[in-house]
Amino acid sequence: MSVFAVYESSTGIVVGAVKAIGTPVPAADVLVGAALPVRLSLKAGDLVTLSLGGRELAVHEADDQPAVFLDPLAYGVTRVSGQPAKPALKELAELKVPVEFDPTGLLVKLPGVADADTAVFALVSEGPDTLPVAGVVKKDDDHVSLPLTVSTGAHAVLVLVAGWAGRLVEVAK
Repeated sequence: MSVFAVYESSTGIVVGAVKAIGTPVPAADVLVGAALPVRLSLKAGDLVTLSLGGRELAVHEADDQPAVFLDPLAYGVTRVSGQPAKPALKELAELKVPVEFDPTGLLVKLPGVADADTAVFALVSEGPDTLPVAGVVKKDDDHVSLPLTVSTGAHAVLVLVAGWAGRLVEVAK
């Protein structure tokens, strides 16, 4: 038995998984439709649904890893050094630096400088809408501000940084 891991294609972060039994790897839209809903309950009691577009997703067939069903955002699809070209699911370290809004957008920080350009993708709630933003933490830098304008208040934010576990958090502006 194997797992079909659905992941955001620019960062490799897994956003969902299903068990696969004798089925060829489907396209992402076959598994999730036009968009994958991601939900977060805000402190005020509101349930916010972010919409992760199917065009931003890909599917990877991996060996059976039951833990990916419990916390898919903790895994990434990555190349493993010393192995053939087939990627593998890898458990990723938690990015503990807070995500916050700054004057120009959503500020995403790393705990240290990046040793290579690092892809960042985020979804931010704005009322009933989902705002997708992307950027790169440049090599030898430790942050990126993703250009974005949102209203004052609480927002659901899904942050995916290549090489780090994804985070679904509430961020106030």
